[in-house]
Amino acid sequence: MTTDRFLSRHRVRLGAALLLVMAQTVSAASAADLLNEPLLMERFGAGMALGKRANSNGWELRGARLVPSGRWGRSLQLEAGTSAELTPAQAVRAEGGTISLWIYPLWKEGEARSHTFVSMAWNDAKHSYLALSQGWWEPDGAGRFYFIVSNQESMHCSVPRRLPSAVWTMVTAVWKSGPQGYCALFFNGQSIAEFSQPFDGRYENRGPLLFGSDAATTQARGRAADALVDEVSLYTEALSDRDVQRLYWMQEKDPQAAARKWDWLERGLALPQRSAYSATGVRMESRVIFDEDLRWATSREETDRILARVKAAGFNVYVPCVWHGNGTYYPSAIAEADPAVASRIASEDPLAYLIERAHALGIEIHPWFTVVRRENERRQNFYDAGTPDGAYDIHRPEFRRYIVDLMADVVQRYDVDGINLDYIRAMGICTSPSCRQDYEQASGSRFWADYALRVVVGSARARLERWQDAAVRDIVEGFARRAKRLKPHVVISVDGHPYPSGKPRPLDGRHETRWLNEGLIDIVFVMDYGEVIDDDNHEAVRRELRNPDRLVVIFGNYDRLNRREPVVPRRGKLIAKYAAYAQRKWPSRAVAFYLYWQMNDEQVSALRNGPFREPAVPSWRPPDSVRTFGLSRTTARPAG
Repeated sequence: MTTDRFLSRHRVRLGAALLLVMAQTVSAASAADLLNEPLLMERFGAGMALGKRANSNGWELRGARLVPSGRWGRSLQLEAGTSAELTPAQAVRAEGGTISLWIYPLWKEGEARSHTFVSMAWNDAKHSYLALSQGWWEPDGAGRFYFIVSNQESMHCSVPRRLPSAVWTMVTAVWKSGPQGYCALFFNGQSIAEFSQPFDGRYENRGPLLFGSDAATTQARGRAADALVDEVSLYTEALSDRDVQRLYWMQEKDPQAAARKWDWLERGLALPQRSAYSATGVRMESRVIFDEDLRWATSREETDRILARVKAAGFNVYVPCVWHGNGTYYPSAIAEADPAVASRIASEDPLAYLIERAHALGIEIHPWFTVVRRENERRQNFYDAGTPDGAYDIHRPEFRRYIVDLMADVVQRYDVDGINLDYIRAMGICTSPSCRQDYEQASGSRFWADYALRVVVGSARARLERWQDAAVRDIVEGFARRAKRLKPHVVISVDGHPYPSGKPRPLDGRHETRWLNEGLIDIVFVMDYGEVIDDDNHEAVRRELRNPDRLVVIFGNYDRLNRREPVVPRRGKLIAKYAAYAQRKWPSRAVAFYLYWQMNDEQVSALRNGPFREPAVPSWRPPDSVRTFGLSRTTARPAG
């Protein structure tokens, strides 16, 4: 987990009134007052320029049609085998620019195929290309939305997200080269993905921009757009985040439509609430808050303050990070302490105090380990050149033993209620000499030959998948067996992005659904922090689980425009609706949120006075091991 994951806006049917005011405010100013003049702004009206003409933007329709079902009138319909070419009046340069367009997918909800909306060849010596596409580099990228600025420069950003079918969405892609080069993706004016690294953009386009085709790339596979396209904007500069928002509100003519994105939430809230109670009348519901910071370990006063707020909001499961790849937040004979809390650990045990105080307040503690993440250069016997960046080498048995020992030691020494495993994945494919040797011994195949075919569904990819899976599973299984021997009822959870069968998993060794179905773990937390969750994927995964109640979605409680700006808390009303949605939609009796330090007073009040008004105890343990923390029928169920 990390706050660098994609996030978006913070409104839930607060209604069209606020949206309408914003739209009217922006539309009252002219485009020139808000943004620099675009190279192109095409609404596909009757006067659009067809054919290539000197000193003007020219369109050629390669089978594509203009249809009367656009946002303002006509739109461009791009079906399989059709495309449109745009020859801009000025060169498109890799040094910086912006492409924005409204897309109305014509494919069916849940379809797994890839769809390319824009492609363009660069006039550089490497034959690189630009692409804006739903899916790319299949199979790993089949479920991601991509903006590829330059494949040869490895400048691209993406997000595991699909455009909603039969809904107009404004997609904006921004890029800039140089020492602080970056690319960014926006849906409806809000940042969803960003990537930054230096890259050289001293070249320009070779040929036209192709809409509805990937033919301008060296990865052409006949990916059709299968969509309507309208209001295409092209800028020769990288628009700021604020200007992307302004462009959206300039073009949003139907603010009520923006509110319809919350229909899924309103439908869930209309369902009856299903609550479970113990034989003594205590409500059974795990209410989980994740805390990735280490402030809880800095002092007793900070521990007490955090637990008081957790309790005030109505949470009963606190998941504090105790290892983030830079040392422990508690005393350990196995690993050194994190430097930020080393002075306190020298005099007392922050974790022991946390557990004692939490249990006194009726809160379970599930320490959180970022298993494979590495944040320093110590323990060099666990990685080397070729190990994925920021990771330990999962293919080294000595690392696997070390991390299992570290986590099992906490189970043995502390009265913990559970252990949470994050970054329980390879974080990439290790290419070091030792990894290559290990792969060839395990698979009987040449590493580099299979590595070259890793994005192709076939035997080579299957061998790489088995190799990665086996190493990560060894950590999960080794820890699970030791932890359950020490404490049979300890709850073992993992954080992930599970996929239903038939959809290729990333080659990172994480197979949450198999671990859950085989009983190695107890809970899978799905990290879905966007405003609109991927409910279709979650339901598909639930159908494949022996106990679907053990799949728990983590909602985000904060927004972020981009990585260069601070995160801000979401509205308390929205957070309360997320919790109420989970209580009604799923019978799992669990609600989870990320992140504690974005939980403000508004959110605390909205939860405590709404979906968390009735006290509850965690619901994952067997009945004979549930900590009721003194709650009884007389104290658990509210009057009326």
